[in-house]
Amino acid sequence: MSTALLILLALVATWWLITRMRVTPSPVAMIVQRIHFPDGGVRLSDVEGSLAKLRNPEEIVIPFEHAVLVIAFPLTTPASIAISAAFAVGFTRAELVRAACEEYANVYEAEEATATHKTLPVEERGTLKNRNRTDGVYGIYGHDLDRLVLTAMRWTRESDGTIKIELHVES
Repeated sequence: MSTALLILLALVATWWLITRMRVTPSPVAMIVQRIHFPDGGVRLSDVEGSLAKLRNPEEIVIPFEHAVLVIAFPLTTPASIAISAAFAVGFTRAELVRAACEEYANVYEAEEATATHKTLPVEERGTLKNRNRTDGVYGIYGHDLDRLVLTAMRWTRESDGTIKIELHVES
């Protein structure tokens, strides 16, 4: 009888400790994953043309439903935009390209709406034809939207569980 009582007390003590102690380690960030867009990348100003030239557009490339899209180039102040996948299984390659194109267009539109120094027309620019720096909410400099090409995306899962997507954009 006393052996059964000791076993019961040991089980209760073990249960009590397990419920009070953290058994699983804290989540850590996942390794960065890269999504490459071959054949010169995709033009951010041409959504439909970009989608038409994609290889495997319906492939799930980010297996999470929610993410934060970070637009940093050519912005002085980067934009972080929350996006959601159409399906709970994650983002397809086509969804990501569409989101990047649409959000870049929104950023450029917001910049024009909030800037006091507007973008100079191409005809009035110097020999380089680069876009002048504007002083709107994002501070866009150097490149018009129609010259930007998305060549890759990098995504990672942060330690807090947030999925962060960074774009590699060239001009």
